Amino acid sequence: MAYIKTQKLVRDSSGHIVSGSAAIVFTIYDPKANHHSRKSVRERLGKVLFLSEDKKSGIFLSPTRGMIEYNSLSDEFQEVTRDDPRLDESAQFPKPEIYTVFGDAYLLLEFMKKTGLLEIFRSVFTKKGLYERVVVHLLHDILAVGSRISCDDFLNCSFASYIFEDIPLAALHSDCSYYTMMGKDSLRVDFFRKFADMMKSKSTDSKSYIGGLESFGKGCYVDSTPLPNEIRRLMSNAYCSHGTEGSCSQTRMFLVLDDQTDLPVWYGLTPENVLDLSTINDIASDTFISVGIEIDSMVLDAGYITKEFLSHYTVNSEKTFIGKSPAKRGFQFKTRYHEVKNLIPNAKYEIFRNGKAYFAYKKQDELFGKKIFSYIFVDQMNALSWHTEYVEKHREEFEQMSDKDKNWNRVKNGFFILLSNIDTSCEEILNRYIERVDIESVFKDAKDYGNLLPLSKWDRTRVNGKIFSDMLATIVILLLKKKLIPNGFSLPDFAGKPISLMCCRNREGIVNIETPNKQVKELFRVLEIPVPGSLNLKEYSRRIYGPTFE
Repeated sequence: MAYIKTQKLVRDSSGHIVSGSAAIVFTIYDPKANHHSRKSVRERLGKVLFLSEDKKSGIFLSPTRGMIEYNSLSDEFQEVTRDDPRLDESAQFPKPEIYTVFGDAYLLLEFMKKTGLLEIFRSVFTKKGLYERVVVHLLHDILAVGSRISCDDFLNCSFASYIFEDIPLAALHSDCSYYTMMGKDSLRVDFFRKFADMMKSKSTDSKSYIGGLESFGKGCYVDSTPLPNEIRRLMSNAYCSHGTEGSCSQTRMFLVLDDQTDLPVWYGLTPENVLDLSTINDIASDTFISVGIEIDSMVLDAGYITKEFLSHYTVNSEKTFIGKSPAKRGFQFKTRYHEVKNLIPNAKYEIFRNGKAYFAYKKQDELFGKKIFSYIFVDQMNALSWHTEYVEKHREEFEQMSDKDKNWNRVKNGFFILLSNIDTSCEEILNRYIERVDIESVFKDAKDYGNLLPLSKWDRTRVNGKIFSDMLATIVILLLKKKLIPNGFSLPDFAGKPISLMCCRNREGIVNIETPNKQVKELFRVLEIPVPGSLNLKEYSRRIYGPTFE
């Protein structure tokens, strides 16, 4: 017959059980043992929570069954709830040890802390709930990019859940309220002002974690990109979409980058897809008023280069620009080709860049009565490749062309003219224009890694909040790339490799971390962040929240 055997049972002065364990024991006949019997443990019941006076039944916290009631007379188990009246109100139900992913969230939190971004977030998002959601959304947007895991599910299985325990998971499942809170323009202005101030202060610090900065915001350049979402959902264009998927106008997002670091100093939206002088002037004015930074250098698409623009930005202007000449009436595009076509084979006018050969010729020019410099180029490899493919596919058509058209066909897909009010060499202008791809890469990072698109929000405030949140993620991503790429790591490496580093939280609030593998160790080393063996959760949470929310 089975019975309950207790061990080290301790009661307080009121008779309540403080500690002790129990097991189910039964007697086995054994002729060789004393009294011809011996005792054997059938099952360990674990901690004793309640024990009847006759010790025939009780409630236990079993390591295998959880909280359970056992009756030795009937040898039966029954479920029991925590509000059972037999349980003392002070009965302890310790939290189980939680085993979860540590490396990715910890690494990103430490990176944002070392760069100074967490400090800025605390000073801008002064409400604790909003600050928590900003940080959690950044963790999700950067670490879970490309996956379909929702923000609440991501937090639930991450080390970050230990720190941000007070956030209702249901609030993270829907992002509408979050983007509404983020849509306040004052938050955007406040963040970029403080971000610019922080970067300027780091530019004078030779020991800065980011490094390599000299005069943040002194020289900036600007470009824009359309937001090719379902345009009728964007309030600024809803009036002209007429319920169709297309629109005659399209919202553009402009981005102002520091020309030394390629980090954003400001961004905004223009309600129509119009590229003209007024758009450029509005962007420059908005940037100066909002963050106190003056745009003094512009690298522009052909769409911005108009007669009005060239009349405003002359050779003697304080602001400089480089723009691709449009091939339309008044810009003498084909005329310039015919002026230099006999020089194209001449090696004297050949320059090389990144393994490509260019014909390059500088001409002091005049357009619409204004002095300008025309830098005429032929990307010879692209031109020849396209020409060869065309001839092979349209041989009969090519044979019927005049010699003049054949010659033009040979170079036209590599021929371009850069207009500028800068008097310099062809090499310098080409380098500065091609480096414009840096701003394109920022847009690409924002879309590929920062979830900038699709932009399926109807309310204008939510649209603004969504883009602001995405730009915060983009800034973190750009800063990460500056540390990762020179050391042979990519953004997918950053998001993927640390997942293997797990941790376990014990009942005392200590987080014990596994030993990292070599790749994880190297990634932490590159980011100059040590791998801890353990963390005191309360102390670490205070570091993340800082004095702002104490």
